[in-house]
Amino acid sequence: MSCANCSAPLEIGSDTERFICAHCGSAQILERQGGIISLKKVEHSLHAIQRGTDRTAAELAIPRLTQEKQQILALRAQALEAHQKKRAHARGRRLKLTGISFLVLLLAGPTAINQIKMPAINTALTLAWMLSLIVIPALVFLKTRMPRSTPAQVISDYDAQLASIEAHLQANRAIVSTLPS
Repeated sequence: MSCANCSAPLEIGSDTERFICAHCGSAQILERQGGIISLKKVEHSLHAIQRGTDRTAAELAIPRLTQEKQQILALRAQALEAHQKKRAHARGRRLKLTGISFLVLLLAGPTAINQIKMPAINTALTLAWMLSLIVIPALVFLKTRMPRSTPAQVISDYDAQLASIEAHLQANRAIVSTLPS
């Protein structure tokens, strides 16, 4: 027989199943079927085993990755909902503080102005009070903190994880669809 790799002549005994060519170092397997004897390089067998292992690993990975994707989607939805609740709470607090500052000024201003008996000062205080009814609540509204993060910032990490999982899913689906079972 000749080497399957370099075609060098080989001497094969009746009990030999696997061997290495003395000329090229190629590992080979002797296959006997019926009256036919053939040589096959070990790397061909290993390649077939590797392809089967890759397919099995891909088949096992797809359900796991699909489950991970669903979990990330659920966590993403929870994070977005929590962010929206936090913003709604902050918005409500902002409006309450603005309303309270307006009511305090509205109710306290005339009482304070009426305590002063000088008409010129009363006119100036009345104008200042009317201006403060607009300016102070506006400042309270602007200075009351809102959450700094946007919905896009809240979900960006989740979207990155989802993109990675989706890429792995596509790669595993490609392996399953291209490799024979």
